[in-house]
Amino acid sequence: MKEGYEKIDFSFPDDSGNMVSLDDERFKDKVVIIQIMGTWCPNCLDESEFYAEYYNANEHKDLEIIALAFEYVNSKENAFNNIKRLKDKTGINYPVLLAQYGSSSKAKAQEKLPMLNHVLSYPTTIFVDKNGKVRKIHTGFNGPATGQKYIEFKEEFNVFVNELLAE
Repeated sequence: MKEGYEKIDFSFPDDSGNMVSLDDERFKDKVVIIQIMGTWCPNCLDESEFYAEYYNANEHKDLEIIALAFEYVNSKENAFNNIKRLKDKTGINYPVLLAQYGSSSKAKAQEKLPMLNHVLSYPTTIFVDKNGKVRKIHTGFNGPATGQKYIEFKEEFNVFVNELLAE
């Protein structure tokens, strides 16, 4: 986060054309995990499968996940087709918003989220507490193929999210 910022702010369309932001009632007083990703990114696919499984297993908790897709396809229609395909393949039941299409440039992603110092890589995860404050930013994802690193990631993820939920 850039100095002076504690919160992240955005408003992007979902696949129905509705603008969605963290100010929406759905996200109030909840822990929110924001996934910065692209449907073209193999690590993002692994992460999306993990988040979809986690979200579906923890629907009763004060937790929301929201994905911001940065797509390099040349049209909004193609971008939403890719998002739909990802959601169908992974079982995602949380919003996947179209943050950008026409480029997967991290510099362009930075422009869409100016409160961040920079977007280092896809995927990037931002953990937001129940008060809307960014508590942690994690870059990259160690998927199932990484073996022990994946096991450690899942354990650290669960501990940190449970701490945020307990606050």
